[in-house]
Amino acid sequence: MKKEKQGFRIRAGYPASIVSMLAFAFCIPMQIMGYADRLGDPTVSVTLVFLPVLSALLMIAVIMKIGQNALWFSIFPVFIGVLGFAFKLMIDPRGTSLAHHAFAGVLYLAIVVLWALTVSYVIKTKWVLTILFLIPFFKHIFVDDLPVLLGAAAPIPVTMWLKEASMLSFMLALSFCAMSFEKIRPQ
Repeated sequence: MKKEKQGFRIRAGYPASIVSMLAFAFCIPMQIMGYADRLGDPTVSVTLVFLPVLSALLMIAVIMKIGQNALWFSIFPVFIGVLGFAFKLMIDPRGTSLAHHAFAGVLYLAIVVLWALTVSYVIKTKWVLTILFLIPFFKHIFVDDLPVLLGAAAPIPVTMWLKEASMLSFMLALSFCAMSFEKIRPQ
């Protein structure tokens, strides 16, 4: 007797899929414009621009087509995106502490591991991933960004906000992507 395939897939037409694709698409120009003044530096071009943009483009492809039959492939663009944002933390720090670096490193590792375990159907719920991305999304907005915006005595450079918008849209895109996972039902 043949065992039925179990796991998740993505349906491109679901509202959460559409929001995810739009958020990934928004991330791309924000990332490029956020580092436009540093594109001459090969390290910045590859680690802070190319990796996140490649990740976003691959995730759009996963949502549109690949994820319907091979959601496991999404592990690669998620890893590439996390790698890009890990490099951002090292190359372009924003006055962050060693504790913040350590926490972010653990979070980045957790993202890759939990994504891989979810798309390979070891973790049989999509909500762990959804929450994993929404918590830091809201933390960034209400704890990191809003106080800076409200308390800034001097104007904040636009490039800083473009970089932040890119990262926030990436987190939101991954959250909505996870929301769009659909269990494959045995027939």
